[in-house]
Amino acid sequence: MRRTDREVTSPGLIWKMINEALFVNLALLDAEGRLYATTLHFSADRENNRLYFHGAMKGRKAEAFAREPEVAFQIVAKAEQLHKTDRPGYHLGAYRSVMGSGKIRVVTDLAEKRKAIDLMHERYHDPADRYEIDDVKLEKVVAIHALEISELTGKIKGYFNPDKPNARMVVVRDW
Repeated sequence: MRRTDREVTSPGLIWKMINEALFVNLALLDAEGRLYATTLHFSADRENNRLYFHGAMKGRKAEAFAREPEVAFQIVAKAEQLHKTDRPGYHLGAYRSVMGSGKIRVVTDLAEKRKAIDLMHERYHDPADRYEIDDVKLEKVVAIHALEISELTGKIKGYFNPDKPNARMVVVRDW
């Protein structure tokens, strides 16, 4: 990373940003070998260094995962346009983001599928007593994909970066 003052090196801070985010953007190759990007809801499993996604058993995304399981991803935890009070008319884009890559695999184990779904419901504040999915539907209808993370980096611009407390250009101190 060219601007090391914006780099996030602490795994704890990177996972804090992952947990702050609502969506993940995946970059992959579709079944015809064309570049393809998609935005997804996700769940995160820090203990096992992976992300989970759910979706249909068939379709462009599922076919892309089957063709080429290596993917890249980006997570924007927070972003906003700020006005600099000391420079009228000057705007600054502030953000916290995580970038990475890894390999997708289809989750076939029913217990792991249920864990991924439970983590997703927890992430989006959907109480477990408000959803129910039986084993047959979970096994035959819902596809769960796990992204085994191999590379993970973070970047903070404009916000306070606990990894770089003396960094310049801090406009917002929200942590």
